[in-house]
Amino acid sequence: MIQNTVNRAGEKVLGIIGIVFNILAMALIGFAMVSYSTMPEMRQFMEEEMLADPTITNPEDVQLMLDMMSSGFNVVGWVTIALLALSTILAIVALINLRKKGKASIAGVFFIIAGLFAGLLSLTSILFYIAAIMCFFRKPRIESNQNLRGDDFKYQEDQLHRKEDSLRNDDTKIRNDDDTPYRPL
Repeated sequence: MIQNTVNRAGEKVLGIIGIVFNILAMALIGFAMVSYSTMPEMRQFMEEEMLADPTITNPEDVQLMLDMMSSGFNVVGWVTIALLALSTILAIVALINLRKKGKASIAGVFFIIAGLFAGLLSLTSILFYIAAIMCFFRKPRIESNQNLRGDDFKYQEDQLHRKEDSLRNDDTKIRNDDDTPYRPL
């Protein structure tokens, strides 16, 4: 029996596209963090809008809220960048495992973990999930040179016994037809 290899180009393309999306997302988040911290106009605009709210009477509360929003935005931004970087590294490890014969299942596990770190239902994570499913379910075909059913070994064994029995019967019939003793070649 001959075992073919599976072309894993689809999984590789999905993995590379997911990695590119992760890198773009990290760049955009980094740019947004830098823009927010270097643009005093935005902070001034938000402060004016909060002071215009009639429910807020103390300007110190506005300053406290803006400081909390700014520090929270930075923390969330850095955590998101770290998770996307980890997702990118895991996707690269999955791509490396795809190059090795017989490691597609391991690559699928890495793609699933990379998808979880990229966000449960982001576009990038969906690409990684699809690549993982392809890794798990696309198996190499096994070709057989016989005209037997390749999935039924019992059938193959029975077929072999039938052939042997028919050869023995033919051999016995030939011996009975001849009066000469049978001598194998």
